[in-house]
Amino acid sequence: MTSSTQSLPTTQARWQRLSPWSVLHFLFMQLKQSVSIAIYVVPAYVVGGHKLINSEYFPLLLLAVGAGWVVSSVLKFYFFQFTVSDKGIAIRSGVLDRTFTDLPYERIQNVKFDQPFYFRFNDLVIVTLDTAGSAKQEARFAGVTSDYAQLVKSTVMQAHRQQSAGAEADSTEPDESDAQLLNERSIRDLILHGITNNRVWIVLGSLAPFYEQISGFIFRQMNVLRPQVEAWFGEQVVTLWYVGVMSVLVAIVLLILMALFSIGGCVLMFYGYRLTRQGEKYIRRSGLLNRQEISMKRSRVQIARQQQDWLDRVLGRVNLYFEQNVTGRANPNELKATHKLLVPSVTVAESDELTSNVFAAQRARHMDFTAIHIRYLWRQLLLWILPLNGLTSFVCFAALGAAGALPALMILTITVTLTYLHWKRLGIASDDNYIYVRKGIIGIDYWCFPLAKVQQVIVKQSVFMRRRQLSTLGFVLASGKVSVPFVATLFAAPLVERVLYEVEVKKPGWM
Repeated sequence: MTSSTQSLPTTQARWQRLSPWSVLHFLFMQLKQSVSIAIYVVPAYVVGGHKLINSEYFPLLLLAVGAGWVVSSVLKFYFFQFTVSDKGIAIRSGVLDRTFTDLPYERIQNVKFDQPFYFRFNDLVIVTLDTAGSAKQEARFAGVTSDYAQLVKSTVMQAHRQQSAGAEADSTEPDESDAQLLNERSIRDLILHGITNNRVWIVLGSLAPFYEQISGFIFRQMNVLRPQVEAWFGEQVVTLWYVGVMSVLVAIVLLILMALFSIGGCVLMFYGYRLTRQGEKYIRRSGLLNRQEISMKRSRVQIARQQQDWLDRVLGRVNLYFEQNVTGRANPNELKATHKLLVPSVTVAESDELTSNVFAAQRARHMDFTAIHIRYLWRQLLLWILPLNGLTSFVCFAALGAAGALPALMILTITVTLTYLHWKRLGIASDDNYIYVRKGIIGIDYWCFPLAKVQQVIVKQSVFMRRRQLSTLGFVLASGKVSVPFVATLFAAPLVERVLYEVEVKKPGWM
């Protein structure tokens, strides 16, 4: 570890290097990129590439690639420098394509710490400084000590307090020993989260190049077992049932594997989950192999979202998200994003309590919501559901004849029912301080955000909506846009006036 990364941040722009152990981080990142490429390269090699490359040279090729990784990682370490001054944090990086990133303290929203398994033995961390702009402008440096990372965080927080109007009233940082524990997640909670948030279809998608080999193996095993089964039950009776049973068993095995992958991923990500409040900051710490620490200032929280899918509703669980600025970010990862703070699979009562801790006196689950006009349901049915079902029915009758009536009727019933439930769940409400939005199909999601956080209000009306005194409202916040269609103008107009008064006259700070 170089002495430079152990020193305090100073007012002078003194360029520093990371610990030499940061080479492990650069090497691991290159390995991850190579694995994503190998998903496509390996099948190509198995199918025909081995004919172009002599197998005798394959070990030498792997050795050359590994040596290239090591050399590249060492060069990235050597050319990576950063400095922490009284103005902000600057980073110089890149070997051939040099990049300079300059981040003033006022642009930094969060300070996130990650400790991967390869940094655990020497207590090094990865520091990510989340900004209010594009994700490409984030400052990220790997391989500093935990103590130095805390000093960087304290420097950023101190700069924020000095820049705020209330700097004199709040000149001291709350001590970590005074942190209030808000929530912990047990292994049982994480297992439930893994079951209800099964996202490993991505894993099956990554296996797409191997589907032909996998299916071939399964059918070969079915052909091996078939003579024995026919000897027991007879050929004519067994053939259809044999294929059906084997198909069902394979599907069940895949579902079980998917659930296990999902549960394992949740345990790795959220093991030892602790959500604490330290002064006006919320801090989330979790992770089994890779420890993470994400902090979020209370004043920067734009919206609280209580998400409850159909299985969450059956189990009485809610995924609670606190969101802040996402400007410039494309498809952010909800698990690793620094601009979102997730509390996984809490009970309904816990979710309501935590939301009230951030937004005092909120009543998202206790409001009398104004329903969306029934014309929204008819619009969805006439423009989308009925035409698509007409096309589906045509295909069913063309392929199955009169027998196609049954699947066509089933598809129509399911789509109409889901559309009706979606319309029934839609609703909007407000009180003196907050706006509440309700959405969902089988499960129900609740959005809650203060009037003061709204940056812009969008009101849309078509010719037909104007005749019926209906409007589609869009509330633009730093965390994104929340839309509610087909709201009665008698409800929408006073709400829009209140929001505009709050924004234009009172001019509250949304950060």
